[in-house]
Amino acid sequence: MPLNYRIAIQTDDTRLYHMLLKLFEGSPLRVKFFTLNQAIPLQKFDLIITTQELIDHSSASQTLQLQPKQIQPDLISKIIGIIARRREPKFRQLIIGIDPGKHIGVAAICDGMTLAAETSKLPQLTKKIEEYLILFPSEMVVIRVGDQPTWVSKVIFNKLFTVFGNNDNVKLEIVEEAFSSSKKIAPDLPFSPDETAAIAIAHRHGKVKNHLVRSIVPEGRIKEIQKWSREMSGNRITLDVELARLVALGEVSLEQAIMQKEKQLEAKKNE
Repeated sequence: MPLNYRIAIQTDDTRLYHMLLKLFEGSPLRVKFFTLNQAIPLQKFDLIITTQELIDHSSASQTLQLQPKQIQPDLISKIIGIIARRREPKFRQLIIGIDPGKHIGVAAICDGMTLAAETSKLPQLTKKIEEYLILFPSEMVVIRVGDQPTWVSKVIFNKLFTVFGNNDNVKLEIVEEAFSSSKKIAPDLPFSPDETAAIAIAHRHGKVKNHLVRSIVPEGRIKEIQKWSREMSGNRITLDVELARLVALGEVSLEQAIMQKEKQLEAKKNE
């Protein structure tokens, strides 16, 4: 996907600099840093981030003032939303439907039109939604997560709420999948079952949640991930419970967890 949004960061605050450098690593935004005495070519940037209360820019609406304590995980999605709204949104409402499972279905419905449907793994889900915010700028965003399997649904919801929950133009819902019929929504479209289910979930109103929901990874899921680690590594590696739990929560991918376990075993051999 092309990188559409360009950010200038102007600061002499080294703490802020390093926090933003880490936050923007791997993000879909192009970022360039400026010191306070450097001139910024305004026409080349969509947004300027600064720590200064008084800054001599010709367009005050193009400037976002931040302090280190304001650097939160949802900053990237907020920036995307700010720029998209300033560009006069093409769509009134973007609805993102999510079907939980081993292969997570994700669909984007813009003003009633299905414009995207694909699958994603849990560690990449947040980035996928950020891409949708860039591709389909909208005045309002609704993220609807199917409620089955229950623990997977809660893990996904909490992950997304942590990133997007504080955005004024984003609403998060949990949808009862028993009342969603994918056959009625997309009977002839060339989508996989997971993608079709995500489209159906996007079309079904759910319950709005304004807080994190309680989530516990069941023992069966831990054992399932440990089994996958053996299969993927040719029976060389079995993840320990904590690493398997991190995979279940989407903190790391299965591949990353296996590599981490291999490094731990290698380090023990060399002691």
